Amino acid sequence: MLKKIKKTTWSTLLVSGSTAIFAIISLISVFITINTWQTQRESARPYFAFKESPSIQLTHEISFEFKFINVGTHPATELASKTLVFHESLQEQPILIDTYSVVNDIPRDTVTSLLLHLDPIQLDPAIPELPPHYIVINLDYSDPILKEVYNQILFIKWPGVNHGRVQPLIHMEASEKMRVIQYIQNRDLLSLH
Repeated sequence: MLKKIKKTTWSTLLVSGSTAIFAIISLISVFITINTWQTQRESARPYFAFKESPSIQLTHEISFEFKFINVGTHPATELASKTLVFHESLQEQPILIDTYSVVNDIPRDTVTSLLLHLDPIQLDPAIPELPPHYIVINLDYSDPILKEVYNQILFIKWPGVNHGRVQPLIHMEASEKMRVIQYIQNRDLLSLH
């Protein structure tokens, strides 16, 4: 009788151990599946990138043209932007606060433009030396498929005009970005989330 109990105990332990291993493997499989699904879902969302380098025109005013392309799989809807342009010293109020909304959906691989015009009274394009300025572009848009709202903030620096030569736009450095965020928060210019 003792031998039967030992055999039952070993077989029970073996079955219980196998069940526990299969349960752990199932949990790992579920975790991997959910993680993969979330990654695929996030990679399909709309996302904006520059189509080409932004252009700068100096005529009777200074103007910038930014061309954005939706590189995500899903379309973007309700695209709204708020753009700030301010002096590199971060001591003055912005010389431009511009808002813009796009009515139409922006499908995958579709380009949309953002045009900014600076008041020549604020920044005279005829001056051969113009100081550097920061440009912050806040984009808010929706994904109609996932029913999610997304936010992108682009931090750009315009080195200005040196010896009559217009400098190209560049990405802001990390140390500059932190100072710019502080500037924006102190003046309550944007909701940074």
